[in-house]
Amino acid sequence: MDPFPYPFHRSLLDHTTTVTGATATTTTTTTASTYTVHAPKPVHPNTIPDVILGLIMISFISTTAIWANHEASKGFSITIINEAGKHSLAGKRFSVFYESNDKATRTVINTSRFIEHLLYPNQDFQPQKKQIHSVTLKLAAQTFPAIVSVESQKAHEYMIILSASLMESSYKNDAFVLAVLQGMARVWLWDGEGSTPAVVLNGLVEYISTLAGFRSTEIWNSSDGATMSPEKDEICWKVEDPRKVAGFLRFHDQRMQPGGGGGYGGGEVVRRLNDGMRDGWHDMMMDDALGMEGQHACESYDILTRHHYRSSSI
Repeated sequence: MDPFPYPFHRSLLDHTTTVTGATATTTTTTTASTYTVHAPKPVHPNTIPDVILGLIMISFISTTAIWANHEASKGFSITIINEAGKHSLAGKRFSVFYESNDKATRTVINTSRFIEHLLYPNQDFQPQKKQIHSVTLKLAAQTFPAIVSVESQKAHEYMIILSASLMESSYKNDAFVLAVLQGMARVWLWDGEGSTPAVVLNGLVEYISTLAGFRSTEIWNSSDGATMSPEKDEICWKVEDPRKVAGFLRFHDQRMQPGGGGGYGGGEVVRRLNDGMRDGWHDMMMDDALGMEGQHACESYDILTRHHYRSSSI
């Protein structure tokens, strides 16, 4: 049985997720357009059809307002930008499947809630919480090697940029949700004021993806099935492949959870690292998060992988 029994993969893919919490305002925009709900024009009281129509419009606006209040409970504003345009294949698909029905906005909200709950599961963690004022989700007009990237030009304001290639292949909603999830993970994670190594951040994002149930980690091994030993003085969590770093983090996260889950359902290593990265970075933070010296942690993980491949080869 998976020691991290998160039931979030299905909920993140839901089309009709209900969100509750504090009220805020949400603005959803395309390139240069803002959608606003306006009050209906006065109707003539003596015209029954007009009265019925007015009541229908009032009911619609009330329902929309209630929905907007629920949707806006994430605590930061959300902007959606379709830079690819509605005349390109990628832009058309993004507009139809995610922009016109506000699904892009809901996906940002749902993935954000999952990551926020993972990093800050109760009030004890609130003092360490990262402040987010706005998130912009933009489908780029061009393709680039990384499906998703995150930029921040101002404090507390973030832009998640999706490669147009995400929309050019056949329609796969789980790929879109995974990309947004990874973008939001990067938004919520502290980065040591820019000093945390990219391999650590990428590994954390990959591991958070697995906790959400989207992808299996690849354990640290070579192509021929034999485990890889690090180069001299190389630490295993400094390898470039984020899947391998995620596998390493998962192993030690499981080790730290009594009964294979713990009080918060896993993610203790992620929370410890995130807390440490608020003000900077040094390699000892990994030791502190794992509860052992890094080289020993790598050796214990290496023993696991060697045993795994001996067992799976029988």
